[in-house]
Amino acid sequence: MSKLLVPIVEGDGDAKAVPLLLRRILHEHLQAYDWEVGTPKRAHSLPTLRRKLANYLRYARLEGASAVLILLDLDDGCPAQEARNLAAQVGYHTMPVAIVLAHREYEAWFLASIEAIVSQGKYHFTEAFTQNPTPPRDQEGRSIVEEIRDAKGWLTKRMRRGYAYKETQHQPGMTRYIDLGVAARRSRSFRRLIHAMEELVASAGQEGRVTPMEERTK
Repeated sequence: MSKLLVPIVEGDGDAKAVPLLLRRILHEHLQAYDWEVGTPKRAHSLPTLRRKLANYLRYARLEGASAVLILLDLDDGCPAQEARNLAAQVGYHTMPVAIVLAHREYEAWFLASIEAIVSQGKYHFTEAFTQNPTPPRDQEGRSIVEEIRDAKGWLTKRMRRGYAYKETQHQPGMTRYIDLGVAARRSRSFRRLIHAMEELVASAGQEGRVTPMEERTK
């Protein structure tokens, strides 16, 4: 019997791209072929999610969700702390819930895997980008993809004249070609996403499981 993962995301681009990414993680990384990804719920912003969180979770439960993943951007602040704060608000639920906040944007994960994305000609990425863009690093060669405040602008600046990054147009296609392993090495929040998916698959059917907090009891 298949299991259903329902994502709660931010906007229209995320609603198209996030299911693609989650299916890739489920199938390519976890070999969890008995999982399906449902239609995302659009929260639009973290403040809106906080106000309507109980409703989003209720809707997911009514749809038969086996688990819920909350995935939003966090422009400022500590993703781990904000995720813990949101987890405390979730409270007890009959399905596992995991929270991941992309630091600072979903597009930062594209920066972490830009070489793999640009090498793909199917979505014209090879044509659109200047030759061989490389992810941002500090003077010692360490990845600083999550320190870039405007990842969308970073992408546009590395595109050829006449091209510009557009979320609803490019986000799903780029998501198809993220190198999961490379992105996880270069981005702490992407590693958190991978770990959250591992937790959800492992805890399917367990009541009261909310991460990044410990398991709860009634």
